[in-house]
Amino acid sequence: MIDNKFDLNLLRLFVTIVEAPNLSVAAERSLTTRSNISHRLKVLETAMKAQLLRRTTRRMELTEAGRTLYQHCMRMLEQLDSARASIDNLGNRIAGDVRLRLPTGLGNIYLAPVLLDFARAYPEVSLRVMLNDHISDLISAEVDVALKITSTPPDDYVAHRLCDIQWCLCTTPSYLKDRPVEDWKDLQSSALISPAALGRSFDLKLIRNKIVTAVRVTPRLQSGDFTFLVSTVVDGLGIALLPRYAVWRLLRDGRLIEVLPEYDPQGVGNVAYLLTIPNRFTTPATRTLMQFIMQHVKSNQSNWTR
Repeated sequence: MIDNKFDLNLLRLFVTIVEAPNLSVAAERSLTTRSNISHRLKVLETAMKAQLLRRTTRRMELTEAGRTLYQHCMRMLEQLDSARASIDNLGNRIAGDVRLRLPTGLGNIYLAPVLLDFARAYPEVSLRVMLNDHISDLISAEVDVALKITSTPPDDYVAHRLCDIQWCLCTTPSYLKDRPVEDWKDLQSSALISPAALGRSFDLKLIRNKIVTAVRVTPRLQSGDFTFLVSTVVDGLGIALLPRYAVWRLLRDGRLIEVLPEYDPQGVGNVAYLLTIPNRFTTPATRTLMQFIMQHVKSNQSNWTR
């Protein structure tokens, strides 16, 4: 930096340092040496006339001044990236990087082929896709947009409603023939299959005519991998609690049938949202991807409801 004019590359480097677990990793990400990282950090602290990072024996912590600078740096760099992307878009060119986090169920079962279609339609957009059911801070996770299924969207993000998520109890015709379920009480003695996020034992809520019935159950088999759960119920291992988007084709083809269809069971959230960070400039590539996903879901969600 010269004459109090900030070097943008130095600000980018500071963001890299903050988001890395230590200076060595920051150096690797910046393709430079650890000593050069330390030197340039001192240059920035001197220019700012403030200590930005507090170094301990195990890690680095942001000072109040460091947090303030980091927040401003993020906004500046995001605005610059958005400006570049907007300029590219002047020629009807959608390009850039998009970092996307998806839940494993909807991601693996439905959205994987949708993203392949998007990649073919927009070859100049680079996608970085993370499949993870546990949403963390989008900034620290370096994510532009995340999809979350929940009943209440997080307050810290901008939530774009995608679609309703309906759940059902289902099993194979042969399983139900051998072990008939005529009443909700029969579920307590049935082999249940459910998402692991519900807990080892939980109250399965069944809604009928706006009346909620809670059944205490302990599933025989649980997993966070919805593709695996679908396989287990198709193999006749029990009665599964699954979202309709995961099994609607199997229900349509008769390979699975609904159990207690007069009830609406509640699972892990009932609405899908696309989440973005407040006050962050969304790039044309990110907006295009969000619109692409919304259009595909809108054209298919009628299959996911009764």
